[in-house]
Amino acid sequence: MRQILFSLTILLPALVTIRSLALEAANTDNPRALRRQEPLFLSFEELKALYADPNPKGALGQKLDRFWKTPIVDNTAFFEGKTPRRLFSASLRRYLRVASWNIEKSLELGPLIEFLNSPEKADRMINPLQAPPGSKDHLEILTQRKKLLSADVLVLQEMDIGVKRSGYINAPAELAQALGMNYAYGAQQLEIDPVVLGIEKVLHEGGELDDAANAYYAADPARYKGIFGSAVLSRYPIKKAEVFQLRHQPYNWYAQEKISLAFLEKSRRFGSKAVFKNILTREIKAGGRIFMRVDLEVPELPEKTLTLINVHLEIKCMPEGRELQMAEILGYIKNIRHPVILLGDFNSAPTDLSPTSLSKIAKRTAKDPTTWFHMAVNYLSPNGLMINTTRGISNLTKNFQNPLARHIPVIGPNPVYGLFKMIENYRFSDGGAFDFRGSEDRSLGRKNKPLANSNERDRKGFKTTFQVKRPIGPLIGKMRLDWVFVKSYLKDPKDKKGSYRFAPHFGQTLEEMNTKVKMPFSDHHPNVVDLPFEEPPADLD
Repeated sequence: MRQILFSLTILLPALVTIRSLALEAANTDNPRALRRQEPLFLSFEELKALYADPNPKGALGQKLDRFWKTPIVDNTAFFEGKTPRRLFSASLRRYLRVASWNIEKSLELGPLIEFLNSPEKADRMINPLQAPPGSKDHLEILTQRKKLLSADVLVLQEMDIGVKRSGYINAPAELAQALGMNYAYGAQQLEIDPVVLGIEKVLHEGGELDDAANAYYAADPARYKGIFGSAVLSRYPIKKAEVFQLRHQPYNWYAQEKISLAFLEKSRRFGSKAVFKNILTREIKAGGRIFMRVDLEVPELPEKTLTLINVHLEIKCMPEGRELQMAEILGYIKNIRHPVILLGDFNSAPTDLSPTSLSKIAKRTAKDPTTWFHMAVNYLSPNGLMINTTRGISNLTKNFQNPLARHIPVIGPNPVYGLFKMIENYRFSDGGAFDFRGSEDRSLGRKNKPLANSNERDRKGFKTTFQVKRPIGPLIGKMRLDWVFVKSYLKDPKDKKGSYRFAPHFGQTLEEMNTKVKMPFSDHHPNVVDLPFEEPPADLD
């Protein structure tokens, strides 16, 4: 009986709140727009219990399950009368601008809001050593700022709610309010490191308590919610939002983060800090990677609907792990008949960034057929070393910042090729495909290569979207991890004679805006893309 009563105390307030919000929405001009809903957050004591058991049973398990499945939806901006910008240009006519950005645990969200909301503050934030006032770079940063501000849809990853590292902010709510946008938010993981929760204490090497470290890391129980997730901000009303914990989780952020580090991993982390200024720390979490579906009310589109699929794939696994996650996502969206944009942080690295060890490397090396091919060339050819060196450099050049580079098993592998080929070959149930086109007149830099219309290409491969704190030159410490894929009115992903209505145009990575300021806002750069509501001219030149 006590268990039943306890469950009712959890359920009844949530049911009453959701019902009242739904009734409020029903009395508006747009009955499909819910004004606000949110899940019941876990208390500090419940988070501590979660560290002891990340898969609890009973009332806490039921509450946790509802928490994962219930996104925050807030259409306050819509109910206050705020409307989309409805952009127009001579070439595209009426169009929608969509942006995507992983903002690195919301660490610099406050300065970012100041940068976006105040032209004067934005101007002062620009690094004069990298972009002197009046210079081309200075003007480009201000142009990129305006471009990001003009987006009617902003898709975000690594958004904190009530986490100490980001000042306990409610990142999606604060950014949405600052920009006058509606928002939906899905929880990905709960931060349950025992030092933060006060369960475990930091000790000096001699064994005594490190009071300064404990004070630095320990959270305020009254403010701590520990939520890490993804969001969609929109000037169009949100009529549906769903969040899904992926079934395939190739890395366990609870169990594997608790394992003691091997010497090789400690050395890697020391090198990362010394060379790149990137600090890698333990991150014990409950939950796993998610994807998020958000349907917007966009009158200009079929069914008056645009579906956004916000992804944040696993980084601590081999590329095959991400392929399994993407296959799961694609299976879910197959029957969507209206336009779809699949975007976010795909973490499309060629290697595994999970903690390493000599035994782990040995096992993977032994299973890699390229290793045996390399050894055979060395053994059978008198010039084996030169051949393998030349082959290695050639393959590295082929694959550099280009996941679409040809995959030649054993001889010239491209580890991330499979993920992108899966998306290119994918077909929705209505025959629709993701747009892989690249056209000189519809891409920045006039690139006539695949995906150039939706994702900015560079002189070689694609423009990078991620960089460490201190990259080495133009190449080392930079990768393209973030991508945009659009299902519009296209049946063949490369048919340049097909419709360009609501197809991607002029995809751009806003690198300068993020790197040539005094303090970068994130280790990722935002991406934007424009999508015309009507068929644009056949030749934009």
